[in-house]
Amino acid sequence: MYMLLIEGELKPGKKEEFLQVWRSQILPLLKKQDWFVDEFLTFEEGTQMGCGLAFWSSREQGEHYRREVFPQAKNFVQHLMHGHPTIRGFEVGAAESLKVAGLRAA
Repeated sequence: MYMLLIEGELKPGKKEEFLQVWRSQILPLLKKQDWFVDEFLTFEEGTQMGCGLAFWSSREQGEHYRREVFPQAKNFVQHLMHGHPTIRGFEVGAAESLKVAGLRAA
């Protein structure tokens, strides 16, 4: 399993609009991708910082998303953000507590 960590800073007061765009445009785009497992969004309390953890069945699929699809997804929300989001990839070593591994990876 592979995870992409996507971090960025929202403009003040734009969290709800960001979440609406994520639900209506980004999540459906993610679900169309082969081997997409799940995504979690987190927001740091008291700041405009947000982080998405997108899980993929394999590194190859995650990297394909990073290269080919992420630029399109970023365009949906870029006007709501300060600067550009950063994206980093990680091999998932364990996921027992959330049971992410195997949810949709089969």
